[in-house]
Amino acid sequence: MQESAKLSELDLAIVNALQISPRGEWSRIGAALGITGATAARHWERLTREGLAWIATMPGPRFADDGTTAHVFLSAEPKYHVALAERLCEEPVAATVARVTGGHDFRLDCFTRRQESLDQIISERLSGLPGVTRTETAYVTRVHRQSSSWRSGVLDQQQSRSVAVASPATHGRRAAFDSVDSALLDALGGDGRLSWAELGACCGVSPQTARRRVEQHLASGHLALRCEFAASAARPVREASLILNVPASRLEDVGRYVAGLPNCRVSVQVLSVHNLVATFWVHDLNEIHAYETEIEARAPGTVAISRSVTVRTYKRVGHLLDREGRSVGRVPLPMWRPE
Repeated sequence: MQESAKLSELDLAIVNALQISPRGEWSRIGAALGITGATAARHWERLTREGLAWIATMPGPRFADDGTTAHVFLSAEPKYHVALAERLCEEPVAATVARVTGGHDFRLDCFTRRQESLDQIISERLSGLPGVTRTETAYVTRVHRQSSSWRSGVLDQQQSRSVAVASPATHGRRAAFDSVDSALLDALGGDGRLSWAELGACCGVSPQTARRRVEQHLASGHLALRCEFAASAARPVREASLILNVPASRLEDVGRYVAGLPNCRVSVQVLSVHNLVATFWVHDLNEIHAYETEIEARAPGTVAISRSVTVRTYKRVGHLLDREGRSVGRVPLPMWRPE
C-alpha cells in the first residue's frame, strides 16, 4: 500500500493492530511493528485528535439474542435528504446512518434493549419526519459477521499473531446492565483506550471493578470494541450491499460463506421481505457482481431484492462523520442504559 496524504504506512499498520486488539498494550503493538510503544502511542494520539481513527463501542454478535438489532430503510423526497440526514443523526437509537442507492434512500443500523422501544421510535419519531414516504424494518436474527471482525490486512500473519491477545479469563459473563455498567460503557464510547484507572476514576469505581465488568461484557458477546478510521484517508474503498432472499434450506450456509469472504464487513440473517444482508468494502464495484454470481451458484434460487452503494455515511456506531469520514462528534448509544 502506498502512503496516503493523511494516513502513513505506519498509521495504517497501527490501525490494523488495533482492529485485532483494540486495547492492546502499546509496548506489544510497537514490538510487532518494529517501533517503540511510545512512538505507536504518539501516532495514535494524532489520529484520534484529528478524527482520523477511533475506538468505538458497539453491541456484540450476541446482543441480538436478548436485545433488538434491526436495519431500518427509509425512502424520502430528495429535497428533504440533507435535513433528514441531520435529524436522523440526532436519534440515539440510529447507531449508523447512511444515504444509499437502490430501493431506499437511507439505511439505519438500530439497537434497542426491547423490540417495543424500536417499534415505537419508528412509528412515532422516524416515520413522521418531514419528507419520509416509506419505512421498512428488517430484524436481525443471526449475526455471521459484524464489522468489528473486519480487518484491513496491512499486517502480515506474523505481525497479526504478535499483536493478538488471548481473551482474558472471566468469572461470570454479564448480560444485564446497571448504572455502573452504563457509565463505564458510555465512557469507553468516548475513548475506547482509556486505562482501567482512568475509566474507573471517570465512573467512581476501582480500576479492578472497571476491568472486571468490561471484560465480562466483552466475553458475553453483548459488547464489542471496534477500531474505525476515515476511509478517505487510506486507499479509496466503496461500500456496497446485497439485500438477498436466499432459499431457507441454504440460508445458514450462505450466511457463513459470505462472512468468510475477504471484503465482507457484515453478514446477517434478517426477518423481512428479504432474509440476508451482506455488506462489502471493495475497490471496484464490479467485485459485487462477482460475489452475487458466486452466491447464486452456491444457492440456486437466490434472488437479489436490492443492490445498494453507500453514497455517504453520516454516522457510524454513534460517531458523527464529516464529508471526509472523520469523527467530529458523538451521540452516545442508548442500549447500555438500565431500564
